[in-house]
Amino acid sequence: MELALLGADDWPLAREVRLRALKDSPTAYLADYEIEVTVGEDGWRERFTRMHWVVARDAERVIGMASSVRVVGRPPDERHVESVWVDPRYRRTGVLRALLGQLAAEEPAVGEWRVWVLDTNTVAFEVYDRLGFSPTGERQLLSDGSGRREIRLRCGR
Repeated sequence: MELALLGADDWPLAREVRLRALKDSPTAYLADYEIEVTVGEDGWRERFTRMHWVVARDAERVIGMASSVRVVGRPPDERHVESVWVDPRYRRTGVLRALLGQLAAEEPAVGEWRVWVLDTNTVAFEVYDRLGFSPTGERQLLSDGSGRREIRLRCGR
């Protein structure tokens, strides 16, 4: 497995993998494929101004992706993990652990990593628990009117 930090010129790759993720696991994300497919180059380049994107590749293709973002109003040494996806054929093989390790290597000053997980996504809870994340006690109702909630998890300090 090869890990790489993407740059803004890699936006087509990030977009392609993001769309694969949304098709593969639509209920795991807040984003909707039909909306994401309309985001063009300018929108993707803007994402790279505020987010770090890493990918994992096997010999032929991208098999996983994750991003980190600094949330305004949160401590400067805290980052949120977003847009996480691992190809189903590579799940439970250490790809996510490697992606998170690469994000940490790219941002060594980060002391705490956080992630929001849909409260119905038990698989994600189990995975993040194995990786050392624990609930913060924070919950939020989604603004989409679905009645779904997210639970915030943390890892670090």
